[in-house]
Amino acid sequence: MNKKDQTVFITGAGRGVGMAMAQEFAAQGYDLILNYRKDQGKSAAGLQQFLVSPAAQQVSVRLAKADISEPREIAEMVKKLKQGGVERIDHLVLNAASAPFKPFSEMTRSDWKLLLNGNIIGNNSCVNEIVPLMPVGGSICIISSMGSRRVLPDYPLGIVKSALESLVGYLEVELYAKGIRVNGLCAGMVNTDMAEYLQKLWPELYARYEHSPRRWLIEPKEVADIAAFLISPQSSAIRGTTLVADLGMSLSA
Repeated sequence: MNKKDQTVFITGAGRGVGMAMAQEFAAQGYDLILNYRKDQGKSAAGLQQFLVSPAAQQVSVRLAKADISEPREIAEMVKKLKQGGVERIDHLVLNAASAPFKPFSEMTRSDWKLLLNGNIIGNNSCVNEIVPLMPVGGSICIISSMGSRRVLPDYPLGIVKSALESLVGYLEVELYAKGIRVNGLCAGMVNTDMAEYLQKLWPELYARYEHSPRRWLIEPKEVADIAAFLISPQSSAIRGTTLVADLGMSLSA
């Protein structure tokens, strides 16, 4: 492993795709700042386990606690990082997401607040706080999902993922003069600990996929591999684009 002398900040890094990215980026020699929301639960346990892993021992890893749906917490988190000696963040990966799983007809004011704050407002706040620390050549990668392109039952998160994919283009244009690239990654059905819950939520969809001759479940590491490419110099010509990684499942009607 060759040290990159670059730092990647990942939101929602304690489990699933976020943890897979932490593992992959560490293996590639990136120093890490890993965001998490609370000190208890699977995410906190996953981060503590990662900290003692061989890959994490080879790079610098900092934990950064903040609820991404709360701009004040994001500002305080970045303030503490600066006080702790962080002067530069090369790459920002926006992975954290919060949303209710219910029909739009049942969405309450609190549900809408969670949906918008936990995704659009929170992610934009992360950009506003971290971009001042980013050098020329830095990059932002926003993680999306297929709900941005296909209507999935009881999945309000889909409409804000669509908005985030639009935000990719706007941020690319806005940050171009600062030398910062912005791209998105729209993943299909990912094999995380949420898969069992989603199978109960979308039984007909899962049944159709399971009878398909095409492999349809993406592994978290596959998403991490693409994210690693998007923050690397090898993707320097890709700007303001959201790549789709769904194993080709959306090709068929």
